[in-house]
Amino acid sequence: MFYDPRKNLRPEPLSHNPLNALVAPRPIGWISTISAAGEPNLAPFSYFNAFSADPPLVGFAPNAKPAEAGIVESGVKDSLANVRAVPEFTVSVVSAELVRQMNETSRPLPHGESEFEAADLVAAKSRLVRPPYVKRARAALECVVFDIIDLPVRSGRRGSHLILGEVIGIHIDDELIVNGKVDSRALQQVSRLGYFDYHVVDDVFELLRPR
Repeated sequence: MFYDPRKNLRPEPLSHNPLNALVAPRPIGWISTISAAGEPNLAPFSYFNAFSADPPLVGFAPNAKPAEAGIVESGVKDSLANVRAVPEFTVSVVSAELVRQMNETSRPLPHGESEFEAADLVAAKSRLVRPPYVKRARAALECVVFDIIDLPVRSGRRGSHLILGEVIGIHIDDELIVNGKVDSRALQQVSRLGYFDYHVVDDVFELLRPR
């Protein structure tokens, strides 16, 4: 089939947006931000990835609820509001043993309630930024916001933003470093596929570039 997603994101016979399944797997950005009042927020984003190695840049894209009465900002998520107030965030890497807690932090909570506490997670103090990260995470990134980009909004659809951050601090569990490299099998990083499907990195092969 062929279709134009500008007209319809899910034309027949599709019941869900296939882009999530076609552009996959995607690493999960477990993003921690902090409000101007000092309240931490923790939320997982599957629209997350690295965009540059030098300088190291990562980005995530929070979307909003459908605009009401033409007010696109009516559904702004805490993560976006927080980075506007305090332009810093952390990314905790989700390993297999943390997947249940990661999913729990996607639960919508009243503003100001801590996802760390709701998911029974301990917040670790960052070294260079104000938002904490997940203490049990085997790797984490400390980031400062580089840019917040307004993404296109079509009538009746959700507003979205791309938040780009420069990585200024990296935490890695020493046990993951083998022969100068991070052991991907040991990390067991969780990625998002389409719909509610996930994958754990457990099968790795090497493919050298041709010269």
